[in-house]
Amino acid sequence: MKPLEPEDEEPERSGWSKIGEPFVVDLTHEDVFFNEYVNLGFRTDRWKLSPSLVKKALRDAEAAYLEKKGREKLSRTEKSELKLMVTKKLRRAADPATRVVDVSWSLNEGVVRFFSHATKPGTQMMDLFKKTFGLTLVPESPYTLAERIGLDKAQKTAWSDMEMTSLADRAARRPELDYAAEEE
Repeated sequence: MKPLEPEDEEPERSGWSKIGEPFVVDLTHEDVFFNEYVNLGFRTDRWKLSPSLVKKALRDAEAAYLEKKGREKLSRTEKSELKLMVTKKLRRAADPATRVVDVSWSLNEGVVRFFSHATKPGTQMMDLFKKTFGLTLVPESPYTLAERIGLDKAQKTAWSDMEMTSLADRAARRPELDYAAEEE
């Protein structure tokens, strides 16, 4: 994890930290390994500046710049550069918002536990995990769990004979929580 700096152009950055101590980012073996587990914090820093604060500061900076130059309008380039300068100045006066989610990888089981159900951090963590360890994670589902724990012959037969059943009224469903496409 490389913490966000006010001069950085990106609005958000994620990386690994010590579990339980998100501001410890220089990790040692003892920080990460506990018996057969790799334990990490998945930290995301994000600049969260109030849009109204940015707008006001930008308006003030534009007025001061125009008065100094004796002009009435700014060019697009000047506006863009001024906005970048104002944003960096506001960032220097604040800290980025930090969010951390615990990750525990059981090396014996081959299972990574990510303690959040939110889609965006889950996807970001899976991308970082692949970059860091060279492994692609597969989200757990009843099917992957059954495959992982193994089924005897009778259980496999019963599993293959199952039909999907909706337990919710279609009108009340929240499509953003669906992870698999369904056929009508």
